[in-house]
Amino acid sequence: MIQSVALRYLRRYTPKMADEILFDVDEYGIATLTVNRPFARNALSWAAQEQFAESVKAVSQNPAIRVLIITGAGEKAFVSGGDLKELVNYPKREDAQRLKQTMGDALEQLTQLPIPVIAAVNGDAFGGGCELLTACDLRIASAHARFCFAQIKNGLTSGWGATGRLVPLIGKSLALELMLSGRVFDSVEAKQMGFIHRVTDQAVRAAAHEWAQEFVKLPQNALASIKQLVNTAVTASPQEIKATEEALFLDLWTHPNHQEAVEAFLEKRPPKFN
Repeated sequence: MIQSVALRYLRRYTPKMADEILFDVDEYGIATLTVNRPFARNALSWAAQEQFAESVKAVSQNPAIRVLIITGAGEKAFVSGGDLKELVNYPKREDAQRLKQTMGDALEQLTQLPIPVIAAVNGDAFGGGCELLTACDLRIASAHARFCFAQIKNGLTSGWGATGRLVPLIGKSLALELMLSGRVFDSVEAKQMGFIHRVTDQAVRAAAHEWAQEFVKLPQNALASIKQLVNTAVTASPQEIKATEEALFLDLWTHPNHQEAVEAFLEKRPPKFN
């Protein structure tokens, strides 16, 4: 049933994609977005950026999707930012505005999705690739993956909203050190600093899919509410956080999913959430 609903919405909302971005939804409602430019270390061309944004929009309009996984093709790179070989031909201020708006808006929309977003970091994430990671909820990386906020080496700051997301993730001091130096760090250090949640020696896409299946079993409305509450807690006042928590908690309390959880507990059986 999930598969048929997912495919119906996919046909309705997802524009036809070129091979630079691959997008599919499986029978569990788990969507996978793959940046498919391994020949360019999965650097994002103009076309790939636009297709990435269209894919995120498609996910936002598809209620059958329960989890989104983002990854890169191949084993060498996750995403290495914008494709400099193409962007070198676009030196004007309006070109920079186009670059910032296309991916900046897409990553902002990514953070607002009411479903878990998992980054399956199959290889190096440099520059804009690290920016993309800050917009994901959860991050699992291959043991060989490396990371670098390389913007300083190109004479730039972040352009896709990463700084505002990175500081709450790892703190001001460490964010400054990484972004000022542009140094490369590995998966072990990334996990130690809280930038990566899990590191695996196994196939990272399979590990991410296994993780995603855990969320498919949980009540979708509660997952969405928790994301909303945590995002509110980053910037809102204590009073606003308290008010948001109260409103969400009260709504969830009377929802059939909560009632099902209580009944399943009393009957000593697994819950079946809507």
